[in-house]
Amino acid sequence: MVYWLIPVQEDMWYTIQQVKIYGYNREEITRLVKPGDYFIFYVSKYYAKRYGGKIVGIMKVVSDWYEDDKPIFPEEIVRNKGIYNYRVKLEPVKEGVCDLKNILYKVSFIEDKYQFAKYLRNAPANLRRPIPESDVKLIEECIEASAKKEEEEVV
Repeated sequence: MVYWLIPVQEDMWYTIQQVKIYGYNREEITRLVKPGDYFIFYVSKYYAKRYGGKIVGIMKVVSDWYEDDKPIFPEEIVRNKGIYNYRVKLEPVKEGVCDLKNILYKVSFIEDKYQFAKYLRNAPANLRRPIPESDVKLIEECIEASAKKEEEEVV
């Protein structure tokens, strides 16, 4: 299994959750990511109100890439034109919140802990390298722990 870190803005994450589609504006991603791969979504701090700096879910890529210029993402709707025209359909695997700073010193894919922002740019992030499965396990555990903590606070 191949896991990719995908940074998005918070408003785009909400749309991805609803429509189960991810879009990107550069064709090169279509040569890296294949059906059956997984996306780990990270919400960038830029304009974020709730999830900035957090991993918010894992989704499986369930289609081939296709081109579509119909505006569905917030920035596209504002501009009334397609921007993220290379799209793929997704299936949720795990949703929840993992604050990246809680696992920063445990994950191996972020080699330079003092300049970790460079691992969170572009798509796929991590300098276009897949995320190691050992780090995926840490991320899943972090999401599960967060969900459990949230349940305890509700009760």
